[in-house]
Amino acid sequence: MIKNSPKFTVDRIIYGAATGKRRDIILLLHKEGPLTLSKLRATLGISPSTLLFELSALEKLGVVRREDSLVALTELGERVASIISTAAPLKSLDFISVLGLRPLVIWLLMSPRLTITASILLATWVIALVIGGLQNPPLSMIYVLYIGYYLPLSLGLSAPLSIASSLLSLTILISAVYFLSHRKISPFKTTIGVFPIALYPAAHLTIVQIARSLEYTYLITVSQILLFVALLLTATVFASVYSLEVGTTYEASLVRALLLFFVIPSLFYLVPLHNAL
Repeated sequence: MIKNSPKFTVDRIIYGAATGKRRDIILLLHKEGPLTLSKLRATLGISPSTLLFELSALEKLGVVRREDSLVALTELGERVASIISTAAPLKSLDFISVLGLRPLVIWLLMSPRLTITASILLATWVIALVIGGLQNPPLSMIYVLYIGYYLPLSLGLSAPLSIASSLLSLTILISAVYFLSHRKISPFKTTIGVFPIALYPAAHLTIVQIARSLEYTYLITVSQILLFVALLLTATVFASVYSLEVGTTYEASLVRALLLFFVIPSLFYLVPLHNAL
């Protein structure tokens, strides 16, 4: 019953699992994987009776399961552990973790405002891509690369082809995440996960218009630099969403996200810049 109740999972389980020794048990299992009762007891330095009491409470919450002598997190437990672990970056001020905005992202993913927020963000993204595609030269999105319209890359696409490629890339991105995550990350949650690059087209169009009207050409360079910042932020934010929804560690998700959303796109951008020098 617990596993089929999203409200219980989101609103109440944290209060039941994120305090005292229960929190320590969850985080240890999240880090080390399944452990024996004796290993848990020795690592945490607690008595057998205390350990059994806390495990019984966590089992009732659907967070852990016992199989023979091993104790392991359930799928729900992995998600809870990911949520609980978000407090650590705020205490240590780890740059990448804080940059990922994990607490804010997690709050939004659990919020009843998720659908409306993601819908507005997605509509803004689509409108900006359409408007960008009508510029000269057109602004296009291919994969997560923005090209044309005062950006380092340009393919000379026509306006209709630019708009079509942008909308197709957006659709493929959201669909790929949905199916590759085994349908655990919905299109709305993917939109939240990539919100920095979703907001970039509107920001870039605005900055370029201001630069052209005021003849502040340096602002265009600023906007190009912001593109790299947006890619980095997207990697860290998406890693937060992926680790929470799929149940992997944040660190493992971050490595993959940095490769897909920052390293590979940056290489494409830096090649023409290098050739121009």
